[in-house]
Parts: sequence; structure tokens; C-alpha cells
Amino acid sequence: MNLIDLAAIAIIALFVLNGIYKGFMSTLLSIGAYFVSVIFGFIFIRPGASFIMGHKRLFNMMLYYTEGSEFIVNPEYVRTELSSLSTADINGIIESARLPFPMGREIAENIAKEAFADQGIVTLGDYFNQTIVCTFINILVFLLVFALVRLILGLIINGADYADPFPVLRAHDGLLGGALGLVRGMLALFLIFMLVPIVLTVLGQFDLITNMVDDSVMAGLFYRLN
Repeated sequence: MNLIDLAAIAIIALFVLNGIYKGFMSTLLSIGAYFVSVIFGFIFIRPGASFIMGHKRLFNMMLYYTEGSEFIVNPEYVRTELSSLSTADINGIIESARLPFPMGREIAENIAKEAFADQGIVTLGDYFNQTIVCTFINILVFLLVFALVRLILGLIINGADYADPFPVLRAHDGLLGGALGLVRGMLALFLIFMLVPIVLTVLGQFDLITNMVDDSVMAGLFYRLN
């Protein structure tokens, strides 16, 4: 157990306490708002990503900071065209690159589908760059849309509760609220751990951060299964 695990446990504990304080109904509505926000997040990934990619300056800035080709161990492969590499060669290069999850999987899938061929992208380095920056953008768009929708729904829920307080169960309301708070905490951690591949991509050169994620028990659940 390391600092990441302790922070995750602290976050869950805060959500449990919040659930006990707010009660069953309010916490249940918050969980409902979470899932509605997730749906909106997925709906707006494509148009949001297209909007960002349409702004060359913003896109190039993100491409600069992610720079996926830097993960390729042998620089000679960066400008090598995919047509000159075998599947075994590509898989070996991806494996040796020590990419943060799920970047390696996404790169392999995009190469197999020739996902960027219509953009004239044919080199291995460019596939690394384009895949990682697109994944980076998709995650950011999802989280931004989620946060905006969740904020709006939170204001509505809190306003409704203030105008006409939600009914309180006579028995075990706080206990049930705490149980739902536990669920909220776990859902919140799935969102937080969505940022891990971005952090590892930008700061992957710092072995301390990578090792902390690899050694974390919570990362095995909320990151690897995200």
C-alpha cells in the first residue's frame, strides 16, 4: 500500500461520510446524476474531439506535450513506414516502449486497422503520436463534459432539496446513505483514475510516478479495469 492507495481510501471515506450526512435519497440522486453525466460524456466525445482537432494551435500543443514517438526505444523506427515492418516487429516495439495503459493496446489496434491512412499517416512514430494525442483528447473531453453536466445536475438537486427537503427514512437513513456514499466514492475513483494515462504520458520519464502506479493496489482496480 502506497500514497495512491491511501489517497484513494481517504476519498472513499469522505464520500461515505458525505452519504451519512446527506442521507439515502440525496445520495441516490447523486449517483443517478453521475450516470446521466457519463452518458452525456460519451455522447459528446466525438464532436468535442473534432472541435479540438479542428484548432491546429491547440491540437499541436497537445501533440507536443504527449509526443508518443518518444516512447519508441530505437529512434530508427520512428520514421519507419508500417509497410516495412512485420506484425511481430510492431508488437515487439510496442512491448518494449513501456507505454502507459491503454496506449499500447490502442496503438496496436489503430495500426491493424490503418486508422490514420486517410490522413497520410504511414510511419510508426506518427501512429504513436496520433493515437496517444487522440486518446488524450478523448479522455479530456469526456471528463470536461462530465464535470459540466454533473455540476448542473448537482445545482438542480441541491436547489430542489433546499426548496422541499427530500424525505428521510425513519430508520437507518444515514447507514443507507453511507452505503451509497461508498458506491459514489468508487465511481469517483474510476473518474479520477481516467487521468492516470495522461499523467503517465506527460510525466512518464519520472520512474517514481510509474512505480507508484504499478505498485498501487487501487490502481489495479480503478485504473487497469477502467
